[in-house]
Amino acid sequence: MFITWITGKKSLTELARDHRCHRNTLARRFTWCWWIQPPTTPDAHRIYDQIFLDGTYLNGGCLLIASTTDHVISWHWCQKENKAAYTALLEPLAPPLIVVIDGGQGAYSAIKALWPTTKIQRCLVHIQRNVRRNTTSRPRTDAGKAIYRIALNLTKVTTPEQAATWVTHLHDFNTVYRSYMDEKTYLPTTQRRGNKDWSFTHARVRKAYSQLEYAYKRGFLFTWLQPPHGSVEPKKLASTTNALEGGFNAPLKHQARLHRGLPIHRQRIALDWWLYLQTQAPDDPVRIAGHQQWGQHARQLAATVLETEIGNIHGHDDGRPATYDTAIDSTYSHSMGIRQGSVGR
Repeated sequence: MFITWITGKKSLTELARDHRCHRNTLARRFTWCWWIQPPTTPDAHRIYDQIFLDGTYLNGGCLLIASTTDHVISWHWCQKENKAAYTALLEPLAPPLIVVIDGGQGAYSAIKALWPTTKIQRCLVHIQRNVRRNTTSRPRTDAGKAIYRIALNLTKVTTPEQAATWVTHLHDFNTVYRSYMDEKTYLPTTQRRGNKDWSFTHARVRKAYSQLEYAYKRGFLFTWLQPPHGSVEPKKLASTTNALEGGFNAPLKHQARLHRGLPIHRQRIALDWWLYLQTQAPDDPVRIAGHQQWGQHARQLAATVLETEIGNIHGHDDGRPATYDTAIDSTYSHSMGIRQGSVGR
């Protein structure tokens, strides 16, 4: 019943009405259930053709998710997307053949450190969004219209031949508009920063082109069209993180909205259970609760941690001093008083 509630669409009041009891009664019955933690131990030896990585922000913090097109592999809670957070997410996993990311530096740094042989595919939809952020969806200049059209055509590429044609169009744009993008505007003295007395006149168009050029030269655009050796299902490789964002992130945020009244730590547990049930072969929650002694193990661990923290701050029952103290003796001393004179006299 607990799992049905935290992973379903009904509120606690509606669930209590179905079972002909008060919501407080169910809340008391569910107290021990919050001590059960869903396991997060992915298969460390399985090599996937392709893994999708993405982070989403919720009330409980930032949630990083690794998934395939049809199931969740692993997840990790953190404060923000950075290398350390992605390292914690990726360390338990075997390096896949291809990993799809949205372009964040934290994910890229962790991948290069942990999976140096894994090929990287940038999400083409995110690249389009980055270009649109510079050109807007209705660019006014001819150069802006041309580079935005090239970006939109990126997701229409489905074959290596079409990819070659797209690259040709990108090179043609650089040939036609290079002098346009290199135009400079000299700034008045009041607008200068440091020693720089000029700026690019068409900086946004230049930046949009640079984003596409950078991704192409690094080999991040068409990795999915060149399957690495050993790929089991090369025809199922994807070029975007839509499978993760639409298949798991969107329903996950919907679950968070359904249980928005829960405290943050309980909302995390509810979302952890939802994610665990989206893994490829989740175990029976009742069996998991039995392995964890129906919450008693977590209770004992929490009590031990709390006792240690209290001892570190306020002192221990056996007379040992506190580990964390102000280093100021608060007991009375007759020698305490205002000192007079000067040092060294």
